[in-house]
Order: sequence, then structure tokens, then C-alpha cells
Amino acid sequence: MKFLVAAVQFIYPRLYDFWESKRTAYFLSVALVATFGSTVVLALVNASGLVALPGLLGHIKLLSAVEVTFTLLLFFEMTSLVFVIPASIANAIGKQIEILSLVLLRSSFKEFSHYNFQLPMQGQLESVLKMVSDGVGALLVFLLLSVYYGVQRHRAVTPEADREAFVRLKQFVALLVLVALVVTAVYDGYEVLLIGQWVHSVDRFFQLLIFADVLLLLVAFRYTLHYPDIFRYSAFVLVTVFIRFSLLAPVYYNAMMSLFSVVFAIAVVYFHNLFNNGRQDYIAQKQNGQKTPPELPVS
Repeated sequence: MKFLVAAVQFIYPRLYDFWESKRTAYFLSVALVATFGSTVVLALVNASGLVALPGLLGHIKLLSAVEVTFTLLLFFEMTSLVFVIPASIANAIGKQIEILSLVLLRSSFKEFSHYNFQLPMQGQLESVLKMVSDGVGALLVFLLLSVYYGVQRHRAVTPEADREAFVRLKQFVALLVLVALVVTAVYDGYEVLLIGQWVHSVDRFFQLLIFADVLLLLVAFRYTLHYPDIFRYSAFVLVTVFIRFSLLAPVYYNAMMSLFSVVFAIAVVYFHNLFNNGRQDYIAQKQNGQKTPPELPVS
């Protein structure tokens, strides 16, 4: 156990500093620009018909550049989520919602990549409606996300003596999620080369997050048995499940399920704060020797 704690203390801060550094942000930006530019070049080569590119490369179209670049951006966002987990579970849920909004935008761009400007819109109206549904859904999720962050009231849920150990355990869980994310990305790349089709691992990543959230919930039992905190942890697991459902839902339903997931997360945070405020007022009254008014008899 001491070796594991020492390994986490050595590995996690270095990975965190590397990922959050300005130099890494610069290289990530270069990678996104290079991906977009190279995808456009491959699309132009395919459109010219001068060279027959093999496999997946031969199916890249000009409008696919946005979808491919968004896929890489989502991977970067999922990696960022890993480093939010140890700091705050509530902020990690917020990061999941951010990724959800980007998934909806990517779905809208995916429909746009299939749009043919040489054909009349009437024949492609269904595709346009799908774009509108995913785009509006992403916008509303973005709007509700500001509400979610606005109602948060961060406070420590563990005693100060146990706080560092709890953070180390969350860092260990975050490292496990990071390893699983990298393995999933490598496997997706292998499938791309094998079958020549893009395989998006966002839904599998959220399935992984469900197990990670459950593990964090079980770990939290070691440090707190405070009912509202246990309820909040459990409800956050359910938020992740709802987000997973929204990723699997068909068009139109995915936007509605996404909005429900965010509203549910807002309600969890709001009522958790309301519960704690009422409990603190009750404790303050007891400490000040104030008596609560007698209950009226039930008629």
C-alpha cells in the first residue's frame, strides 16, 4: 500500500503539470490545426480523382474535416476530465456535461458532412432537421451548464485529517481511467486501420466513467457517512448513466435526454445545498439553545 501511495504521489502531479502546462496546450492546438489541414488535403486529393487513396483515407470528404477534428478535440477533453476527478466530483460532472455538448455539436457537423449542396434542400430536409436538433440541444446544454456551475457550493465532505488520503485515492482512480482511455483510443485506432471506419469511443468512455463513479462512491463511504453527501455521490453516478443513455439515443431523443441529464444534475446540486443549509440552521438553533416550535397535532 505504501508503494502504491508513493507511486501515485510521484506520477499524478507530474502528469497533471504536463497536461495543464502552456506548452502542452500549444502542442494540442498545433495537433488540431494539423489534423484539420491534413484532412482537407486528403479530401481534395479524393475529390480530384488523381490518386486512389486506400481504405478509410479514400472516403474522406471535404466536410469531414470538421468531424475528424472534433473527434480529436473530444479525446483531449476526455483526457482533461481525468485530471478534474481528484479535485472535485461536482466539477467532474460539469466536465462530462461539457463533453456532452461537444458530442452534440459533432453530431450536427457529422450531418453537415453528408450534405450535398448540389441537391435541393427539400430532398435533404431530414438531415437539416437533425443538424438543427443537435445544434439547439448543444446550445441549451451550454446554457444550463452555466446554471449548474452557478448553483454549486463547494465544501469539504471529509474530515481534514482524512482529506489527503481521500484525494490520493481519487488520484489513483483518475490514473486508472487515464490508462483505460489510452487503451481505448489505441484500440479505436486499430479498428480504423482494420475495418476502414471511424469508431468513436465517447460512449464507451462514459460507460467506463460509470464504473469509476461507483468506485469513488464506495471509497467515499470510508471517509464520510453523511447522508446528503452519500446521496449526492450516488445521484452523480446516475447523471453519468443518463449521459450514457443520451449518447446511445437516436436523433431528437438524444438532445432531449441530454437536457434531462443536465437538469437532473442541477437539481441534485441545488437540493443538496438546500438540505445542508437547512441542517446547518437546525444545528445552529440547537447550539444557541433555541427551541423549535411545537408541532401541531395531526387532525
